[in-house]
Amino acid sequence: MGSAFAGTLLLPGEQGPGLDAVLETIEDEVMLTAGSEHLGSWAHDECRVTPVGEGSFKVVLGGEMVLFTPETPAQFAEAMTDPSDEFAATASPLAERIAAQGGHKADPDAKPDKIMPLISVAKGDEIFGRTVVTMIIAVSSVLIVALLVLSRGL
Repeated sequence: MGSAFAGTLLLPGEQGPGLDAVLETIEDEVMLTAGSEHLGSWAHDECRVTPVGEGSFKVVLGGEMVLFTPETPAQFAEAMTDPSDEFAATASPLAERIAAQGGHKADPDAKPDKIMPLISVAKGDEIFGRTVVTMIIAVSSVLIVALLVLSRGL
C-alpha cells in the first residue's frame, strides 16, 4: 500500500515558498509530481530521507538532493525516514507530543509588536567602576614609560 504526501519542494540553495509537489510511495517506488507534471520515479533503495528541522526533510532521489516540507511532517517522518537514523527516531515522537499539547504553527508573516533588547542599558551604566578604569590607565602608562626606557637603553 502506498502513501502520498503533499508539500513544497526546494532545490539546494533555493529560497522562497517552493514548488507545490506530491511525494508518493507506491510498492517499491517513490514518485515525485508537481501538479500534472511527473518529475520522476525512483526505486525505494535510491531514496534517502533525513529530517533537517522545522518540518523539512532532505530527500536524496537517485543522487539528486531536494528539500521537501510536507504538510504533515510527523506522518511523513514516520513513513519515510530510516528508523536507524538517530535524529529521525526522535523527530516523530516530539511532533506527536507537540500536537497532543494543542500546538499550532506560528504565522510566518506575523510581525512582533515591539522588539525588546536582551538587556537594558541606561545612561550612567558602567562596565567598570571609576577606580578600576583609573587603575588600568595608570598601569598602562607605567608600562609604556618602562618600555620606552628599556628600548632606549638597548
